[in-house]
Amino acid sequence: MFGRSKDFVYKVLATKKRAVALQHLSSELETPMPALLSTVKKLESDGLVEVFYGREKANIMVKAKTLEDYV
Repeated sequence: MFGRSKDFVYKVLATKKRAVALQHLSSELETPMPALLSTVKKLESDGLVEVFYGREKANIMVKAKTLEDYV
């Protein structure tokens, strides 16, 4: 993914502590959306992030699952 690892993407999402639109995250990380979506899907299959549709303009939203979610 152009030098970006799953760990890096997860750490960025975890520090935000809220859901982020995939398009916004893509521009922030300067990574094409298809490559980022692939990485996010891998993180989702590992159980580390939650992917869902936003309310506005059918945005794809991503939120990191952290220990706070389970406490």
